[in-house]
Amino acid sequence: MPPCPYQKLYVYEIQGEFNLPPGDSPEAYLGCWREGDCSYLFFIQKKEAEVKKLLGESQADRYLSETEIDYEDWEAGHPLVPMRLGDFYLCPVWEEPQPQPGEHLIRLDPGVAFGSGFHPTTKLCLQLISGLYQRTKLPRVLDLGTGTGILSLACLAKGAQNILAVDHNNLAIETARKNARHNQAEDKITFACGDALAYLHEPADLVLANIYYALLREVLEQEAFLDKPWYIFSGLIGTEVEKILTQMRQLPLEVVQVLDENLWFAILARNPGR
Repeated sequence: MPPCPYQKLYVYEIQGEFNLPPGDSPEAYLGCWREGDCSYLFFIQKKEAEVKKLLGESQADRYLSETEIDYEDWEAGHPLVPMRLGDFYLCPVWEEPQPQPGEHLIRLDPGVAFGSGFHPTTKLCLQLISGLYQRTKLPRVLDLGTGTGILSLACLAKGAQNILAVDHNNLAIETARKNARHNQAEDKITFACGDALAYLHEPADLVLANIYYALLREVLEQEAFLDKPWYIFSGLIGTEVEKILTQMRQLPLEVVQVLDENLWFAILARNPGR
């Protein structure tokens, strides 16, 4: 069994948008994360010299910094090992899976995208997905903020047939595509890199929105978003959940269940008119 490929992360901050030329990706390159006015190149080995060479002398001033961190710190102090969450068995792709009878196997290589299964919001969403699919069939799913694609894969394991997975982060989409391939799910998930607000009109039986509070508030203000039968909202911490619940009371949505773990919350809701 090969060891976990992630021990250290080396993150190179580049001013502006930076794209590696096709075929020029250095060894140990994970991908590029764009945030604000900067691009962040992730490697699992130190590659400062290679990154500066790719920029060239004419763009040398765009190189801003190198940051070295332990991968477990990126994963909130957790090593990537197989874990069980309800009837889901999450297994890194470099480990030999050993699911128990009745467990749904999900193979994952999270890289540096969000959604390895350790964060409370991911756990709570998986719990709500499992319970919801026990009570009804939901073939079409809209996954806003897909990250590694873990929630989309969970829905497929429970019976979903068609999923649109959206994330504003291009590196997350690249990671989710790889995880779809690891689970032979490429033909059932469509990936889109863009603003969640641009996809709210898409038809779905279930919407997954494990996103940050400010975006969720904005999403709930859009009439085109409110015509789906079922919703799972998460990414909420502390008092944010009460603010969202207050907002939902003004909408045609009914709160079915609220779960919490370590100050993080997830909400299961439905539109009773659908």
